[in-house]
Order: sequence, then C-alpha cells, then structure tokens
Amino acid sequence: MNDPRGSLWRKWDLHLHTPASPDYKDKSISNEEIIRTLLENQISAVAITDHHAMDVKRIEELSNIADGRLTVFPGIEVSG
Repeated sequence: MNDPRGSLWRKWDLHLHTPASPDYKDKSISNEEIIRTLLENQISAVAITDHHAMDVKRIEELSNIADGRLTVFPGIEVSG
C-alpha cells in the first residue's frame, strides 16, 4: 500500500460498451482488439456496461486476455 513514489494516478473507463450491446455498430470487434485499445490508451481499469445485458463469458474472456495488465469490472446499463 505504501508506494515510494507516493500517490499514483491511473486512468479508468467505467462506461464501456462491447458488441454485446444491441446498438454497438461494429460487431466484428474482437475481445483482443478491445483489450489492446484499452492498454494502448493506458487504461488501468474498465467496467463493461452493455445495454440491458451482462455478457459474463465476454467479461471473463476480457479479464483473461488482460492477464493482470488491467482490471475488468462487470457492469450494466439499464434505461427506465
């Protein structure tokens, strides 16, 4: 917990959609591409918040691909 560098700032994206969302335009995007893009943008943590669904298999796959390089949280977006 005590890092000799002091506080560390990290980027998180807590609202990310995947092709599991019905309105996601490019369904050909792979899980590998999603993780690669997040890492290229130095994202340390991401919440997968697809519309009205939680694709547990995809979230697990994304986490496995990330292999500890970023944290993948499950989430969901619902409308009233």
